[in-house]
Amino acid sequence: MRLDVPTLFAVVTLVALLMAGWVSFMAWGKPARDALWAWGLALVAYAASHVIFAVLNVVPSSGLVVAGNMAYGIALSLMLLAMRRFDGLDSNAGPPVWVQLQLLLPVLAIALLYTLLMEQYAARVVMGSLVFCLQIGFILRALLDPRLPRPGRGRYILLTAFFALLSSLLLRALAAAMGWMSSNNDEAGRLWLTMVFVVALCAVISISLGFVYMTMERAEQRNFELAMKDMLTGLSNRRAISDQLHMAVSRAQRQGQYLSVLMLDIDHFKRVNDGYGHQAGDAVLRGVARTLQSRLRAQDQIGRFGGEEFLLMLPDTHLEGATTLAEALRQAVEASPTQWGAHSISVTISIGVAGGVISGAHTVDGLVAAADAAMYRAKQGGRNRVERADMSSLLPGGQAALPPAVPRD
Repeated sequence: MRLDVPTLFAVVTLVALLMAGWVSFMAWGKPARDALWAWGLALVAYAASHVIFAVLNVVPSSGLVVAGNMAYGIALSLMLLAMRRFDGLDSNAGPPVWVQLQLLLPVLAIALLYTLLMEQYAARVVMGSLVFCLQIGFILRALLDPRLPRPGRGRYILLTAFFALLSSLLLRALAAAMGWMSSNNDEAGRLWLTMVFVVALCAVISISLGFVYMTMERAEQRNFELAMKDMLTGLSNRRAISDQLHMAVSRAQRQGQYLSVLMLDIDHFKRVNDGYGHQAGDAVLRGVARTLQSRLRAQDQIGRFGGEEFLLMLPDTHLEGATTLAEALRQAVEASPTQWGAHSISVTISIGVAGGVISGAHTVDGLVAAADAAMYRAKQGGRNRVERADMSSLLPGGQAALPPAVPRD
């Protein structure tokens, strides 16, 4: 059974409004610049275009033709704006000028083209479809921006839906250009229009679900980062680095590989907080974290283990190599003061190194304790030093014998 055009108008409009209500409900309580609000408005404009087209089907009017297509163009522009806001591609001041032109010029072009070509059906359909395809191209480019992380499932859903919409518009433009339809009211025109509406119905559902799925993926990622990342430095937190170390030790035990652990502590860190304030101390922690991370290999792992303590895990690294790296890190931190206003805050670090070929007798707690004990000796020896652990000092219970406690500050 073939659906008539008014029924298709009604179905697409209803679905678009339902999706707009769903997205707006999710956006409730969020700031006005949130991407969900822009996406909800895009769906409202999308629905408005089909309401206008439905009225046009009953009351022909050149003004309604222009208005309906402008509403469709506005919907695509708002979707582009929503994508850019979601990905954080624009500053708080708004999108750059070239993006503003991408948002505004197609809508103005639609108004001008449909006004000038009102009596030329084929040319109107071809030019209007090409402008809409250009807008979809802008959206696809935003979805595939190389600055973004690897696309998730939601982004793939959006890509598929927009490619389908792009294909339907290009096919309709081709049909008009080849003379396969002379108006929306002849049999061929109604057939092509039905095809466009069916694709539009699937697209409006898919793009809305895809965008909502992207939002959920973003929320899950943020929750994961809150659970596994140190928010101050951006490094793995203690839980995450401990989990990574457990996996690395298990792998090294199975394969009889080298593995080294570095425990380091910022010297006299309390003096930084007392002398410059805790915000300056936070800046120093971030600066030290950047310095350390910039000198590690891709397979190395680093995490913030405590207040001013960091734990580094070096797979396939023997004790001598880890000691050499530790000395390079010590020198790098000493040579990299943190700028805080007019002040240049220099700090040093003390490092303990433990490692070697990992056997079944070694444990995660034992390795960390050995590195920690070596770091204590570096503190006792005057700070700003590197000390190596004696792996034979590990006790049967997996704990290294610690020297008398000294202040870590």
